[in-house]
Amino acid sequence: MIKRLTTISIATLVAIALTACSGDKKQAETKTYKMSAEEVYKASCTKCHGAHGEGKTEKKTPRFDDKTVAELEYSLFDIKKGGITFTTGTDHEIMEHNMQKLIDQGYDYDIKTMAQYIYSTFKK
Repeated sequence: MIKRLTTISIATLVAIALTACSGDKKQAETKTYKMSAEEVYKASCTKCHGAHGEGKTEKKTPRFDDKTVAELEYSLFDIKKGGITFTTGTDHEIMEHNMQKLIDQGYDYDIKTMAQYIYSTFKK
């Protein structure tokens, strides 16, 4: 009888612990964006970075057509997060300022998706 009560008690405690732990896990939230990466690039990035990702020297904007996906991701992450890493060695101050305005206007994007779009569209 004692053995059975012990087994039931342990099973109950395990069940409670598992239930409590499962509540701690955050389910991945999938953010939806109003526009595709292509739409965002064409509407808000082309003016400074060029229609072909070539950059514009007069605006001191970097080119994208010579970057890897990883370099693009690092750079985009840095810009969206307010310049916390300066990963590409470029001066992001203007873009960091503009990024929040663009997000407020609906030009937000997923970093990985945008990096892949830029790479696959403009890579030489």
